[in-house]
Amino acid sequence: MNQSREVFSDVFAVYNFLTKEKGWSFGFHTPPQFEAMTLYGNRMAAAPMPMSPLFRGENCYHEKCLPSLFRREWTAFEMLERQVQLEDFRQILQVNPEIREMEEGGLEVNYNGLAQHYGIETNVLDLTNSFLVAAFFATTAYDSLIDVYRPIVNAVSYGVIYFFPTGDFLNFGHEAPIWPIGMEALRRPGEQRGFGMEMDDRHRDLNCYSGAHLFRFWHNAQASMRIWEMTHGGYDLFPYDPMTEKVRNMRKYRLYSEQGLRTAYENTEGFEMSYEDVRLALKDDGCTFVDKLPFAYTEKEIVYINGLFRKLYPGNFS
Repeated sequence: MNQSREVFSDVFAVYNFLTKEKGWSFGFHTPPQFEAMTLYGNRMAAAPMPMSPLFRGENCYHEKCLPSLFRREWTAFEMLERQVQLEDFRQILQVNPEIREMEEGGLEVNYNGLAQHYGIETNVLDLTNSFLVAAFFATTAYDSLIDVYRPIVNAVSYGVIYFFPTGDFLNFGHEAPIWPIGMEALRRPGEQRGFGMEMDDRHRDLNCYSGAHLFRFWHNAQASMRIWEMTHGGYDLFPYDPMTEKVRNMRKYRLYSEQGLRTAYENTEGFEMSYEDVRLALKDDGCTFVDKLPFAYTEKEIVYINGLFRKLYPGNFS
């Protein structure tokens, strides 16, 4: 990774450096434009446009910049429960009218990348094609008690902006590290113009990637407040989405479907225990499994999602 030795006065100074001194031509925020593009094997995906350059914002520098899956050690049962969450998440989306429309139209759905946006731990690091989105995460701090992002106004420290220029680094083949996530059917990754870098056991740390450039900047109360206000307190990036509450309750109450557990068990190698023994062990640990999908969309939610999608993104994928 290439690091600038300079610490910029604030996050806006980073933007000015890239656009005015280095000659990059990109706006502070990108419009909600998505296009179908060909991936490997003639598969198609809905990608936020433009696809480069890309950014990531962090409100402090981490010696290792890791995706959520690699930030702690997991037991085998914890990993299995996480897989159950992913399976139920996928099953909920099967009745989302826009997900169905996209898959029936031959578009790839990045379920792993989508799940990352809703709090399920994955091997994906979020990226964006919007400097504003990266700047928001670089100048705010998350308050988990009330589930809000607050502007950083009283810290003598610096945040960072990762910058990903064009070139071979952005390559959508089998071994590619970056994939489009910004599906309109789920508003959060769409509004955040999401891309995702898929890490593995050998390549976990973003700071080890030669294709990334890192710029440090001093936290500044005025700049942080300005970014926060430009996103209407973060509401623009975290609009109402029924999936948000579904995943939150799924994880809070550890309530899952029997089918999700069975699918996760069958797709997980290494368990010498029978399915029933695994089920009982997870149940004893606090999980509950029911016959039906516990957090499926309601009919009103489906109507809301369908109407909002066509209102916000008319003419996409025409």
